[in-house]
Amino acid sequence: MGSFLSNLNVDVGGPVIAIAGLVGTVVAIAMIMTWGSRFPRSIFLSFAWIMSVTLIFIIPDSRIVQNFAYLFLLHFDLLDWRVINQVFCIVGGFIWGASAIAYFRLTQNACGNCGRNDATVGSSAKATAKWGKWFTYLAVIMALPYGIVRWAWALGIPLGTNDSSMVGNEDNVIVEAILGGLCIGGGILTLGLIQRWGVIFPRWCFFLAGKQIPIWFVMVPAMLMSAIITITGLKLSPQIIFMMVNGSITNENWGQFVPFLFWLPWGISLGIAILAYYLKRRGRCKHCGKL
Repeated sequence: MGSFLSNLNVDVGGPVIAIAGLVGTVVAIAMIMTWGSRFPRSIFLSFAWIMSVTLIFIIPDSRIVQNFAYLFLLHFDLLDWRVINQVFCIVGGFIWGASAIAYFRLTQNACGNCGRNDATVGSSAKATAKWGKWFTYLAVIMALPYGIVRWAWALGIPLGTNDSSMVGNEDNVIVEAILGGLCIGGGILTLGLIQRWGVIFPRWCFFLAGKQIPIWFVMVPAMLMSAIITITGLKLSPQIIFMMVNGSITNENWGQFVPFLFWLPWGISLGIAILAYYLKRRGRCKHCGKL
């Protein structure tokens, strides 16, 4: 399923994982205690970022997004320990990334919580308002191709396929509609990153209407989805490009493959849009008091 580690032998992978865990424990303690001079600090940062990238993008495979979609279909047969372990890896990768950022900030005499120092106070919100909007729009656009194709199939339109089992099968109508709706709906929700209803609960939210939306309420699911979408794009895009080069993808089947090429830029642009949303909304830091 698009795994970079599908050929890794357990006799090699097991010891490597154990050693990485032991080294990671030492590095984590060193980062907490802010040990070392400038040279060792660069080693700690490099290790932390390598761990973050490996846990988020290398170890997980496309079964993550497959099982996420199946949750909305109430289909849990493929959800096993290997998939759950990949979720833990993604969470661990985010923790390593956050640790690296906090450690770097502290070594640069900045606030470990917000990253502000005397030179950056008051500048982030103005800057992010300019580029955050464009990455948000890009993420919305990249979410559309897959959803449009799936909705076309749900309506009986053979867009990019001649496979009757995907278009003419009544059993797949609901499946295709839900899969397409997840992408289209995700694109619509992404607009909330630059709209008022992404900051204040709208009127139809009943007892929550008018209240400010907690940043974590937006950040946590959005970051997770950005990682899952990016992972899938990374794993499937090389295979699809290879199929395009060797002629395996034609006018009769492009709808089954080509929309996935938009997932990598979708995931990356969504991640950047989330960063812009956070920088605009973070407000005064509770640790250093800077705004």
